[in-house]
Amino acid sequence: MFPPVEEEVFLENNPQFIDMPIDHFGNSSKTFKNRFWVNATYYEPGGPVFLFDSGEQNAEPLLPYYLQEYHGLSATMRVAKRYKGVAILWEHRFYGDSLPFPVNENTTADQWKFLTTEQALEDVVFFANSFSRSVSKGNSTVTDEVNNLAIHPSVTPWVWLGGSYPGIRGALIRIRNPEVIFATWASSAPVEAQVDMSSYYKAAERSLTRNCSADWVAVTSHVDSLLSSSNASLVTDTKFALEFARLSKSGGNTTLADGLTPAQAAKMSNVDAASILMDPLDFYQYYGFNASLLPFCNLLETKNGTATPLEEGIVSGEGGVEDAFDAFLVALGELDYDSIPGDPDDPVTDMSWMWQYCSEYGFYQRGDPANPLSIETSFLSLELFQAQCNETFPEGLPASPAVGNVNKYGGWNMTPSNVLFTNGEFDPWRTMGLASIESNSPHRTPTLSVPECNKELSFPSFFGMTHTNEVHVSDMRVLLVPDANHTDFKTVGFYSPVDPAPFYAGLGLFEQALDAWLPCFKAT
Repeated sequence: MFPPVEEEVFLENNPQFIDMPIDHFGNSSKTFKNRFWVNATYYEPGGPVFLFDSGEQNAEPLLPYYLQEYHGLSATMRVAKRYKGVAILWEHRFYGDSLPFPVNENTTADQWKFLTTEQALEDVVFFANSFSRSVSKGNSTVTDEVNNLAIHPSVTPWVWLGGSYPGIRGALIRIRNPEVIFATWASSAPVEAQVDMSSYYKAAERSLTRNCSADWVAVTSHVDSLLSSSNASLVTDTKFALEFARLSKSGGNTTLADGLTPAQAAKMSNVDAASILMDPLDFYQYYGFNASLLPFCNLLETKNGTATPLEEGIVSGEGGVEDAFDAFLVALGELDYDSIPGDPDDPVTDMSWMWQYCSEYGFYQRGDPANPLSIETSFLSLELFQAQCNETFPEGLPASPAVGNVNKYGGWNMTPSNVLFTNGEFDPWRTMGLASIESNSPHRTPTLSVPECNKELSFPSFFGMTHTNEVHVSDMRVLLVPDANHTDFKTVGFYSPVDPAPFYAGLGLFEQALDAWLPCFKAT
């Protein structure tokens, strides 16, 4: 029996660092400091390790919510308490303070080449293997107080929790390194990497009311047509109207918009102008229809409270699409998205994630003119996305994202053992997950029955559940006390819904699985 760990040693506010090889697969001995945090509040010797992966962002803002349960509960800490385990918050290379090199516009291709799926997965393998099998054995690569834990994956089960890209990673590493990661909860994990992700906005399209959908589709097509006109004055007028609406504020406040000139508007690209119609979609991924799109649709369909909505939309009335376009512009100006608190974008995160999707993941969210329900401008093309990648990274990228580096683990067809997949019904990333209902997906069959430990389910079955009416990563955290920060996904990593149903449903199913799986872990 290992001696108890002194709790005061594990101040969960204090970051820990491990000397991580920059290149796991070459001859270089160069390292960087990879950051992580530990909470051993509930740990008893022999308990599991629960690793929450922060993915493509600075991990530090997640600390109070996912490792300290500030104003709510986190799945990671709930399972740590139930199974007397230690919780770890892990930061991904090239994000936050885990930087092998400075990340900016001067980062070279020879440096970016170390930001790959394989290098980042191997980071966790290296980290896990750096711990002791017993307390008497030390390892200088991990800080002394953390290394005092005998939590090597050969003697205790390591369990991965993560949502979105971290969910992908959790599924991949369970397949890649089952000797390290014993079980995974992958929430909202788009495991099928595709260059063409025109399906991204289909979840939003499906959630719209009939009249709002009719008007949005018609206005999108109308604006694409206007901007494609050979009439330069018409194009400028269209750009001016769109930008004027974006600059306007609720209550008819046009103070900022009044400074716009036609000459300024004319300089806008067609794609930038047409994309203004998509502004109401900016928050859909985390807030869903009711919180992000319904307020806009109400403004649109009532013409800012001056008309009775038509069942088939404004476009079905006498004024047709021109009337719908005018109402759309007013709704854009009146919708008060400025009231949603937000932090400036993190340039390190933006650059690093762009490298990842340009090099390996794709996920180009293009417009699809062949889709009769499209609410995304067709000016957003695959060629445009690739051009943006090539402009940002003139050297080092493949001609097209090397999605095979990810999909070699199975993609839509993967059948990993000891993995729970959860997602929201209207999550845009569901389209690339195992629960995808897109026409080109294999239409997998979910089951709520916990599979036997270490046994793969027969294709097309997979262990998982879809939360009705929920969106992206709605089950890893729950807000129990009002907290303004929770309305901003940039602050807490992922939006935490007030509705506790998806959190408790997902957590309950995962605990059922761990109850069945953990007893079959065998130390080696």
